[in-house]
Amino acid sequence: MLPRSSCAFHPERPGHAACVACRTVVCQECATAYDGIYYCARCLAARRAGRGRRRAPLGWVLMALATGALFFAGARLAVWSVVLLAGLR
Repeated sequence: MLPRSSCAFHPERPGHAACVACRTVVCQECATAYDGIYYCARCLAARRAGRGRRRAPLGWVLMALATGALFFAGARLAVWSVVLLAGLR
């Protein structure tokens, strides 16, 4: 229980938790634990709505380019390693 606090939505009820997003004190009925953290109804709805959004494709393009560059560099390193080892014989 939070000391000397009451629910923002039910002033007659004592505060049970504070929403980590907006810091609103809520009672036990209004507090919802999501991933082990308490949220109020508004912030929880906004968080769940945000989960469905797609990320910008720029991130995927950059990741694909970085993967291709690493693959290309690894292949060149493997070829040059074989050439150098063959030259040592």
